[in-house]
Amino acid sequence: MIIYGTTLRIIAPFFLLFARSWVWVIPGMVLNAVASIYMPAFNAMIAESLPVENRGQAYGAYRMVTSIPSMFMPLVSGFYLDVMGVGPAVRYGLMMFIVAAGVATMVRAKYLEETFIPSKEDLKQSFKEIMSDMVSVFKAQPRTIWAMTAVGVIGSFAMRMTWSFLSIYATDPNYVGLTYGQYGFLQSLSMFIAVPLYYISGIIADKYGRVPCIALARGLGPFDSFSLYGLRNYTHLIAAYGVIGVAQGLGGGRLRTGGNMGGPAWSALIADIVPPAERGKVLGLMGTLAGLISLPGGIVGGMIYDSNPSLLLLSGSILEAMSIPIILLFIRDVQEKKE
Repeated sequence: MIIYGTTLRIIAPFFLLFARSWVWVIPGMVLNAVASIYMPAFNAMIAESLPVENRGQAYGAYRMVTSIPSMFMPLVSGFYLDVMGVGPAVRYGLMMFIVAAGVATMVRAKYLEETFIPSKEDLKQSFKEIMSDMVSVFKAQPRTIWAMTAVGVIGSFAMRMTWSFLSIYATDPNYVGLTYGQYGFLQSLSMFIAVPLYYISGIIADKYGRVPCIALARGLGPFDSFSLYGLRNYTHLIAAYGVIGVAQGLGGGRLRTGGNMGGPAWSALIADIVPPAERGKVLGLMGTLAGLISLPGGIVGGMIYDSNPSLLLLSGSILEAMSIPIILLFIRDVQEKKE
């Protein structure tokens, strides 16, 4: 699953690279979405490869190391967008992505080792039986998994609704009016602060529980969009993104910046609750529900942005804030880890 999915990541950017109208972008976007089919297997493999006794710390170390490029690349990309213009810079970026995805595919094909071998009975299951089993497994999960799914759905919808338009809003002279380089610097600043703190957040999650880190990360999520909505001064935005970086690092990241795996505390809590044999199914269904329900998010965001860009940022902040009471009321740490 992981190797095939990563291979699709090589093919999808070619459609985007040679597209000269929005219609030709569609196949690339569809292929890129299909490539995400490997993420549940990827996340499950990581969970099965980490030590149980300090799982949060291990996730934090993994997140810290794999997030190092995000400390520098927003600043680099902002510089190239300013110098080269959007079109040429994006095309060069797509070519670099194709090369990187090719290297990742070869490395994974050569070095990944299987961490879970299905039983002969599992291999004999039909697709209908697999889907029925997946739903049954998910129904049997405790309330915390259901609550985390709801939080994931809200975060995914808010991300799809607002994320594509934040850079446009930030660089529009009628609103914030930043250069691409300035906006890239803000992103790099927050990540430069957050990345070293990912490891610390994992240690905190192991010692004091997963939920405080999750609440901090998701609780300050609305401030990301709201800072662009409420602040216009570049110096004020630098201070705001510094705060975002600290909260994101100690909280272990949100769905938006934490990737599909989420932050260390988020991933560790799922691994604590869900047994190895069920992790792929549960992670897959959680991702599918979040993806399907958030599908209209981009259309909704585009319609709101056409009408009132500031309203979109405010709406996104309010939507993200809806996950806070769910976290506080329904997500709980577990006393014993299942393995």
